[in-house]
Amino acid sequence: MVSPGSLTLDHVLRTVFPAGDGGSQSGTAEWPVQVIPQGGEPRWIVIGDSRDAAPVLRSWRPFKVGTRLRWSAIVGASSLGVLARVPGVISSQASIDFSYWRRSLPAFQDDWAPVIYIGNPSHTRKVTAFFVARADHSFKAVAKVPLQPLSRRAILNEAAILDQLAGADYLPASLFHDPQRGIAAQSWLEGQPVSRTLTPAHMELLARFAIPGTTIRVSAQRASIDRELDQADFPFDRDVLSRAREFLDYDEPLPAFIEHRDFAPWNLKRLPNGGTGAIDWEWAVTQGLPCQDIFRYFYIQDALFHGRGDAWRALNSHPLVREHFRRFAIRPEALPALAMHYLLRVLAMDWESGNQFLAEYALRQIQSILSLGHARTVQA
Repeated sequence: MVSPGSLTLDHVLRTVFPAGDGGSQSGTAEWPVQVIPQGGEPRWIVIGDSRDAAPVLRSWRPFKVGTRLRWSAIVGASSLGVLARVPGVISSQASIDFSYWRRSLPAFQDDWAPVIYIGNPSHTRKVTAFFVARADHSFKAVAKVPLQPLSRRAILNEAAILDQLAGADYLPASLFHDPQRGIAAQSWLEGQPVSRTLTPAHMELLARFAIPGTTIRVSAQRASIDRELDQADFPFDRDVLSRAREFLDYDEPLPAFIEHRDFAPWNLKRLPNGGTGAIDWEWAVTQGLPCQDIFRYFYIQDALFHGRGDAWRALNSHPLVREHFRRFAIRPEALPALAMHYLLRVLAMDWESGNQFLAEYALRQIQSILSLGHARTVQA
């Protein structure tokens, strides 16, 4: 289980803006910096005039009402160039070297203003840098920089996924990746935030993830899940996990899908063409099981927004989900096995990343499905 460390402004800036070749400081300049902290650490870092950061901050849509009200004040102050006056915002000066980005980002211009976001503590914690043109406030690039060894792998996996799916209109385009540093950049996916409500556009995007003429089995995934669970230092009842693993012996062929693996409202956008697109493909696989992104959509919201703990019932009774099952001939007896695969995988992942809350939530959902007595049906 990963323990979160404490980040400083200096460490973040040195990580995102590495010194030039040979440690040269020739490209370094002094910049005003404004930090929006959270929990004693930097969460957002605005470099230069806060008015240039306003488009990025405006694109960020908190889902909790209290957070949204405070965020509206921050966006307003940024738009007026008075972000430093907001209580809690910390102002300072910093020496920043843009030479890495001049070399790496295609068509980089010195008038691109970077806005920095630091992710939550986890084994894949990273920094996201949004580059915005100062002249017209258009988005030019989104870059990701690792803060943990495993985040390098996640960032480079996303770059590989974007390359493999290049040309699809529902995801960003890869701009460059640096295997040595684990840094990658992509285009900005133009679109508007979506609500938490599942819509036909969401389901149509998931339908586009189907891989025509390809099948996959839950049973073929058991070995990898077993490895992850065996390596984890869980405090959980191993008998519960053993019974849950039995569901993974389901051996009927199922339609294969691209798995986004973090299919949640905050990673989705309503595109200008009316469709729905997705960002943050760091966990994605290009050949995976069906329904995993549906489970993610329901379970993660139930957990984070303190739902009733009945995501299994909610998703199976949702008319759009039921139509998806019919459309892709996913039989009812396959669903407990598919759900157990999702829950066991995220249980191991969340525990490893240090998120005890989500790991315990996954365990409760596993116990809930076990209590339904589906094991015999699943293995039939």
